[in-house]
Amino acid sequence: MSKNKISKNVSYTTKNITSSVTQHIVNNSMIFKGFPAPNTWIVKVKNDAVLIDSGFGDDNSFLLLKEYINKELSGIKIHSILLTHNHSDHSSGARKLSEYFNASVMIHRLEEKSLRADITEEKKYSKKLRIQRKIWEDERKKTPVDNYIQEGELIKFGSLKIRVIHTPGHTLGSNCYLFTNERILFSGDTILGYDTVAISAPPNGDMTKYLNSLNRLKRYKLKYIAPGHGPIINDPKEKINRLIQHRIERENQIISLIKLGKKTDKSIFKAIYVNLDKSLKNSAMNQIHSHLHRLKELNKIKLQINNNNWKVL
Repeated sequence: MSKNKISKNVSYTTKNITSSVTQHIVNNSMIFKGFPAPNTWIVKVKNDAVLIDSGFGDDNSFLLLKEYINKELSGIKIHSILLTHNHSDHSSGARKLSEYFNASVMIHRLEEKSLRADITEEKKYSKKLRIQRKIWEDERKKTPVDNYIQEGELIKFGSLKIRVIHTPGHTLGSNCYLFTNERILFSGDTILGYDTVAISAPPNGDMTKYLNSLNRLKRYKLKYIAPGHGPIINDPKEKINRLIQHRIERENQIISLIKLGKKTDKSIFKAIYVNLDKSLKNSAMNQIHSHLHRLKELNKIKLQINNNNWKVL
């Protein structure tokens, strides 16, 4: 494909949430089936603007976002790209976008190692998707970071103000961004617009830290949550409470299964996830591991881990 030509099977959709916030989604048939494409959020006040997350780093995704901004938002200045976390569906477009718009890239320092890391190729994906995924992951590793940002920092361009809220859990360096002008929280994958999110055990994620992050977010008086995937969330407090309740219920379910003699991660998995699609198996097992790690932290169980086989003693 020519670097300046967009494939016919790829398009984009946009939605104006307010006069200052636009949701941009690249509809790419290469993205995993059943999983909503990542959101890139365009936040502007007058002619000052930032992007929250970059979307994927393939040429199609870059050209479609560039085309929309040039056509529909001509005259605005993209000052910065604020990345919620390191995963390639949120970060791998940053290099091309930052070079084209002459914009800085910001992310939490705890994401630096993962941002540069290689990943293991998963054979469950089709050959076509593995090729596409390599492009995304290679671009992720090239992400130029201008500023490492942390909890409490205020990012300001003209009248546009965004507060950094460090929300570890999905990854240890996950940030949410609060658009203080309109009380809109950009949550990345900490909160999704359609379902719960995958939380791995350390070092990739942390269930206890995730629950702490959700409880912190409850304190903010939010108008909307603009998630990393899926539609805008109109009732932030209800959504956050529901996510916390889900995790508590899952934790209690695992404790009950352990008491019934389900002492291995595999036996707990089989009891909880019946008829689960094979493509979701690894993610679901990560949830089991994350909860078991949390129960160990709370001194509720003792764990033995051998070659990634987890057993409650």
